[in-house]
Amino acid sequence: MEGFLLFLKAISDVIAAGVAVISFSLLIYVITFKLHDRVTWTFTLLLTCIVIIFGADAFIITTYQQDELLRILRIQYIGLILLPTSFFFFSDALLTITGKPSRGKRRLMGYAAVFISILFCVLLFNGTLFSEVNTTSFPAPHIERNIFHDYFSGFYVIMMAFSWYNFIRSLNRTSTKTSRRRMVYLVTSAIGPALGSFPYLLYGSSFASNNAMLFWLLSVLAYLFVSFSIVGMTYTVSFFGFPWPDRVIKSRLFKWIMRGPITASLALGVTTLTSRVGKQLDVDVSSLIVLGMVATIVLFEYSVTIFSPIWEPLFFNGSDREELAKIRMLEDRLLTKNDLEQFLELILATLCDRLQIDGALLIENRDEKSALKVIVGNLSDRFIKENSGVINSLRKKDKFKEIEIYQKKIIIPILNISSSDVSLLGFIATKEFDPIAIDDEKRIALRKLINRAATALQDRKHQDSLFLSLEILTPQVTAIQSILASSRFNKKRILNGLNISKMKDFEKWVKDALNQFFGGPKLSQSPLIQLSSVQKRIREKEESSIKALRGVLREAIECLRPVGDRQYTNEWILFNILDLKFMEGWKVKDLSRRLALSEADFYRKQRIAISAVADQILMSEKKDNSRVNNENIKEEDK
Repeated sequence: MEGFLLFLKAISDVIAAGVAVISFSLLIYVITFKLHDRVTWTFTLLLTCIVIIFGADAFIITTYQQDELLRILRIQYIGLILLPTSFFFFSDALLTITGKPSRGKRRLMGYAAVFISILFCVLLFNGTLFSEVNTTSFPAPHIERNIFHDYFSGFYVIMMAFSWYNFIRSLNRTSTKTSRRRMVYLVTSAIGPALGSFPYLLYGSSFASNNAMLFWLLSVLAYLFVSFSIVGMTYTVSFFGFPWPDRVIKSRLFKWIMRGPITASLALGVTTLTSRVGKQLDVDVSSLIVLGMVATIVLFEYSVTIFSPIWEPLFFNGSDREELAKIRMLEDRLLTKNDLEQFLELILATLCDRLQIDGALLIENRDEKSALKVIVGNLSDRFIKENSGVINSLRKKDKFKEIEIYQKKIIIPILNISSSDVSLLGFIATKEFDPIAIDDEKRIALRKLINRAATALQDRKHQDSLFLSLEILTPQVTAIQSILASSRFNKKRILNGLNISKMKDFEKWVKDALNQFFGGPKLSQSPLIQLSSVQKRIREKEESSIKALRGVLREAIECLRPVGDRQYTNEWILFNILDLKFMEGWKVKDLSRRLALSEADFYRKQRIAISAVADQILMSEKKDNSRVNNENIKEEDK
């Protein structure tokens, strides 16, 4: 019986340390959330308290010295005192995000809870709350109860009761099946830290000493329940912190838990149990401890890597498995510019070997800035420079020979023959050789190499079209996901639109829209169309989305116009850049010359001007959002 009791105590100690590891790991994970969101930062505060409480629990089991225990328990009580206040603020934030903001009562109650928590912290450190630790009482060391503990217990129970009242109200305000299910997860999971953190030995030390086995069994179950509860709360709060699809949130959290806290907890458990078994058997197990820790970490991490492709599609992808498999395949098989250059270098090197020439140059048929230029062998700068201009002449030709002699240069065109119209993809310029002397075997090899180069360059064109589509789609998808994230627990937010003005790419979207002011995908499919000010013009003036966005941009630019007739002074420089370049279409060289600016100064001023336009749009957006929020509050009051 005594051996089983020691085993239960060891398991309880291991799981207690595991709770500390899990809570700390999840705290690090939560820090990556959008902390400006009230739900996520209050949950971060709550999780910090849990880390302090159970982290101190893990250290308490390592010592029985009075002074050390006193210091550890005081640190633990900081988290314990702040826990009910954190719970209340978290529940208040949750109720607010479901569309029931505080009218003053909950805010005052929160301030009162903060004041009382500070008061208890003062009592803690001046020795009034407790000054001694009972280390002789079985089954575990604990502090002696006094009247101030009763006051604290009352405060703990009252604040938790109000917190659960807010939780229930939040649950009742959710209407969709998915949001209600998640709210149930959150409210149920919150029970674990609330019940598992309270110091029950203050009131039940005699019961625990008389029923040691039941005490340690309940301790094991409580720690397990707290572990699962913390994970459940973090899972639900993840939907507030990230504008990602559900499958991504689930997958990332699960991977983090498996690779982080679970791995660390297993390693800790193996080392702790090995150490205690060694002490019981009076055997030196130091080498086994190191071996067990390393083996646990490596094997478990390897298992996660091996089995994740199996369980991830099974549990998290649902009916989207085929689409996601195609996306992953695209990611794995996509040719980057560096990959393409390596492939073309290999083709050119093979071509040089077959034709027995010293070098070759491949130039893609594109604009000069983005065109690929692959060089193999010893080619002079003069040779490269002379052949770089050949592409302009070849573009004018309708028909091409297999090998062209152009201005005493040997040119091998690379053609796209897959389409109905033959088009020039690029060309290969080589050092001199006799085309007539090529035998059939070399000619067949040359055709194969040219066809493979054509396939590679054609794939590059297709990939560019794909990247352009992604560039256009990404802001739209981001906007949709952000609306989804903000509306998961408050369906009214989907009517308010997206507060896109807070996004980090806002200035870039403004610049893109200005660059394509008179037409283009970056204007017609701009995320700025989701702005409240644009949507307002669409509703009230019955304008198209493009015309409404142009109107908002024009208004923002006009706000920067100084009083009076146009001048070309420093006061007018920002407005002139915006109006003349984007509205009237002046070229950069002409405009910089007219404004007496170097090109470097012009682009610096242009960045400042675009930033000023973005600020003007932000001001307009804040006014519209404030108006909508006031209307919602009035509607809620009714």
